[in-house]
Amino acid sequence: MAVLSGARNDKNSYLAQQVYDRMKKLFPQLKASLQSAGLLLTNIYGSIGDFEKASNIRAELDQSSAKKKVGLTWIVTNGKIYVSS
Repeated sequence: MAVLSGARNDKNSYLAQQVYDRMKKLFPQLKASLQSAGLLLTNIYGSIGDFEKASNIRAELDQSSAKKKVGLTWIVTNGKIYVSS
């Protein structure tokens, strides 16, 4: 995921695609992580303007049986806890 994030920062879609394909090959059982990596790859393609590839990856992710993990963010300010999902 760190390499994918670095590829996103560099807008290097070739590297990102290679990393994503390698992750799919080596870790097919980690569907939740692959879902996150796929979304990151979609964002990379979107940021460089290749919306067709982004759409194809998004469709592939939607067809998979993996579910997105719901995130939770919290912050403490002046002794009060604020939670956002």
